[in-house]
Amino acid sequence: MKKIIAVVLLAVMMLSLVACGGKNDTVTTPTLTYLYNTDDNHKAIGEYLLSAFAAAGITMNLQNQEWNTFLNTRKNGDYSVARNGWLADYNDPICFLDMWTSNSGNNDVQFGKGEHADLKMYSIDLTPYGYSDKVENGTWAETYDVLIARIKSCTDSTNRYAMMHLAEDMLMETGCIVPLYFYTDLYMIDDSVNGFYSNPLGYKYFMQADVAGKTDTISVCLASEPDTLDPALNSAVDGATMIAHLFSGLAKWAQDANGNLVIVADAAESLPEGVVNADGTVTYTYTIKEGMKWSNGDEVKASHFVDAWNRAASAELGADYGYMFEVVDGYGTDKLNATADDAARTITITISNAISYWNELLAFPTYYPVHPSAYDNEAWATDPSTYICNGAYTISAWEHDSVITLTKNANYFDAANVKMNEIKMFLSDDANNMLSNFKNGSWLLIDNVPTNEIASLKTDYADEFVIAGQIGTYYVCWNINEDLLPGSDLTGVEKEKAQQEIRNALALLIDRNYVVDKIAQAGQVPASSFVAMGMTDADGNEFYKNAGDSADYDGYYDVSADAYAGNVASAIETLKKYYSNITD
Repeated sequence: MKKIIAVVLLAVMMLSLVACGGKNDTVTTPTLTYLYNTDDNHKAIGEYLLSAFAAAGITMNLQNQEWNTFLNTRKNGDYSVARNGWLADYNDPICFLDMWTSNSGNNDVQFGKGEHADLKMYSIDLTPYGYSDKVENGTWAETYDVLIARIKSCTDSTNRYAMMHLAEDMLMETGCIVPLYFYTDLYMIDDSVNGFYSNPLGYKYFMQADVAGKTDTISVCLASEPDTLDPALNSAVDGATMIAHLFSGLAKWAQDANGNLVIVADAAESLPEGVVNADGTVTYTYTIKEGMKWSNGDEVKASHFVDAWNRAASAELGADYGYMFEVVDGYGTDKLNATADDAARTITITISNAISYWNELLAFPTYYPVHPSAYDNEAWATDPSTYICNGAYTISAWEHDSVITLTKNANYFDAANVKMNEIKMFLSDDANNMLSNFKNGSWLLIDNVPTNEIASLKTDYADEFVIAGQIGTYYVCWNINEDLLPGSDLTGVEKEKAQQEIRNALALLIDRNYVVDKIAQAGQVPASSFVAMGMTDADGNEFYKNAGDSADYDGYYDVSADAYAGNVASAIETLKKYYSNITD
């Protein structure tokens, strides 16, 4: 589905740029700062970008921050350009697109925020898809937000996927999202470990693991100190892995008898089909298992789920993933259309329309219940003494910045089928430290290795060095409110159109094959779009193969090795239009 509309929009943008004159002979390139978090691989990519930009006359400095500080800096928009990565939350392209609405907590680019909130330069026409929405020169909220809302309410598969391509077109035209590669999941696991599995979202599961037949304890390292282990507030993969061991939602990821990953009932007795109502909404009724208890012995009630959902979706909490409840009827009001009958152990919830990924949402941490005590104690999720959960494990000890110890929960309804008794989650963001502890046998799984060790590890630890499939994209993101033309005569919409062209030109300076082959070295695929490979389209092909407007390559860039020299030449010519110090 190569889209003619994208070509037309690009042509209009280019004519506009020519008309406005573009270059001011006194304007030189600003000095950029590239923000990354402590990791050899991230640093190496940053150093490569610095050299690639410098070859074109652009100065960029590197700034390193500790993981949680880095996340908050990016989230608050206190940066110019930063490394980023996004893993699928469920198997539908919308999870790569809805994060960029103006109200999303994961909108690190700041679309529709700050100065960008009032910029009227975007257009949509959804009349070909059966909607009345047609906006010319609207704000991000008036266009992109509306588009995402229509996608989420659309039940016509062909139109829905077509509109998702329009959404990605809008994102990529801004130049604020610069894909580098599609992820793989690289980790090392000792060959004594059995029963471990992971899912395509990057979560790792140790409940059924043993170490050479022993089930007393296992020591692993996924990442550094988590920012939060509150299911509603967490937005990190390592945090989600811990939370999946600590809580039981209505559904969960599991392995079937053949080793295939499936979504199955967890706290719910079953996952029934929904009932379609006359207005197109869909109502689901769940019965939670009898006799479930919280880790402190309290009864798990149906109302605990509903109350937790309303908390997670509330504007008051401001959770990054609060928008995951947009599909639920009543979202955006004081209360979701969800009720509980504690005596009957039933939960009734109505969603706005049928969606294929509903059960996957139920398995996502944001949909997990929390104990009522969490509502009166903001710090409940930082201390083992107040961390009450209902999953396979509890937190028995937490030495901050050192190790979190998970111990089998005697009150868990399925405790008899949990094999591993204790999981020690060591906390580190030092890849060299991780590898040293793996080599000496202290840690039996590590989720990162030093970049300069990858080649030898593939040979020396061939059975323990794992490259698994993962649905995600590693990318560079720009703060859309960053001024790339300080001192220019351009203002407002014309300036932002020029900055779009600049950002897209800078994206062409990056040799993605070099990044993949020389730095990442873990089977990653150069990325030509934001929605990751592995996501399917309406026609059964991969979504990214239908992205963009070129008949010669997939996506928005030609990322083949042969195209790189031409990409750079094109980028230089564009940058020379705006900056006086750019040379061939």
